[in-house]
Amino acid sequence: MRDYTSRRSHGRVASYLGLVPLEKSSGNRRRLGHITKQGSSIVRFLLVEAAQVTVRSLPEWRSKYHHLVMRRGRKTAKVAMARKLAVRLYWMWRKGWDYEQWKKFGSYAGQPGPGDGVRSNIEKLIGRPAPLS
Repeated sequence: MRDYTSRRSHGRVASYLGLVPLEKSSGNRRRLGHITKQGSSIVRFLLVEAAQVTVRSLPEWRSKYHHLVMRRGRKTAKVAMARKLAVRLYWMWRKGWDYEQWKKFGSYAGQPGPGDGVRSNIEKLIGRPAPLS
């Protein structure tokens, strides 16, 4: 696999793996079709399998998967969860984090409440309130 530290976004990694929809656009009409199937079919297969195991073992992934199944169908939900896993693995690799660090400092965007974000984790590490800057 190539060196992707220079990549600007996780979307390019998902595109490289072929986990993004094929787009056929004309004028104001936009149609998204099947996945592009670019890249290695073995890596894509393994990501789908790993995503299925993750869905079975983590409750938050299970609820997201079932929500997608109701909206889009089982096959599309499997691919969506594989893409989510690929993006998460990319960011873990890019930051040099292991899974425990991801759970501690992971993304809380879109979730209600303050969560256990970076600020509170810094406070835990230094033992006093974190500076506001």
